[in-house]
Amino acid sequence: MDDRIRGKLRDTSNSLSIHKAIAPSQIENAFNFDVNALEVTPSQQISQYTIMLAQYLITLQARFNTARVIASQKKKVLDRRVKGLLQTGEVKGSTLKEREANAIASSVELQALELEYDEAAAERDLLDGLDKPITELINAFKSEIRRQAEERHYTSRERG
Repeated sequence: MDDRIRGKLRDTSNSLSIHKAIAPSQIENAFNFDVNALEVTPSQQISQYTIMLAQYLITLQARFNTARVIASQKKKVLDRRVKGLLQTGEVKGSTLKEREANAIASSVELQALELEYDEAAAERDLLDGLDKPITELINAFKSEIRRQAEERHYTSRERG
């Protein structure tokens, strides 16, 4: 992987820092929640964790959608320019893939476009799937909130 792409991915990762969306100590508490303390954790705190994670998920999803659109746009521009060059008939090669590769190799502009596309696609791929574990954590917190509410309801019915 090219150093420029690595740098772009590092920048993306840093810009997605949970510290930018929510105060560091609060969101880190949600991600580092000690399940052994579950019974003594108030439902209000678990609700706060759920909301913080949902807010972060929105930020993450927006960033993924942006990266996906940018990668798609860059790919379309690259494909259009390569196709235009191929239609001139000046590019040699026995297969379409080989001719496309030769077209890109023959043009500094197309090489730059391909690098921009690779960066955008790498960012998209980095972000793809990060939402799933966060969603699962949110759902686990929601289940715990429900369980605690049912337990409180059952306990109050026993007393009354």
